[in-house]
Parts: sequence; structure tokens; C-alpha cells
Amino acid sequence: MSTTPTSTPVRHHRRGGLAGPVLLIVLGVVFLLPEFYPDWGFRKTWPVLLVAVGVAKLIDATLPPRPPEGPRV
Repeated sequence: MSTTPTSTPVRHHRRGGLAGPVLLIVLGVVFLLPEFYPDWGFRKTWPVLLVAVGVAKLIDATLPPRPPEGPRV
């Protein structure tokens, strides 16, 4: 009697939604607007980091899904 290999379930990598990135962008802009003056410094412009992380997550969320990885041996 021959046995056929059973199919293994395909794992889909779930990407986050858009709420997190949008929240980071909004928070970054809210904190950045009152500090937007000519004397640039990290103390005044740290919200740019929040905006950058939010934009990066937004771009990552809009990319097509990654192909599933093969089985690890």
C-alpha cells in the first residue's frame, strides 16, 4: 500500500493594518508642527522619526504579500 504525502498547510505572513502607520504619521505631524522653527536640532525634530516609521510601515502594508517560505529541514 502506497502512502501519499499529506499537504502541509501554507502559512501566510500577515501584514499589519493601516491604523498603526497612520497613527504614527498623525502623531509625528502633531508633535512636529509646533516645533517647526529654523533652529533645527534633535530635541525639536524627533517627531520626524515617528513620521518616518509610519511611512515605512504604510509602504510595507501596501506591498503585495511575500511568497510563502518552503518547509525547513
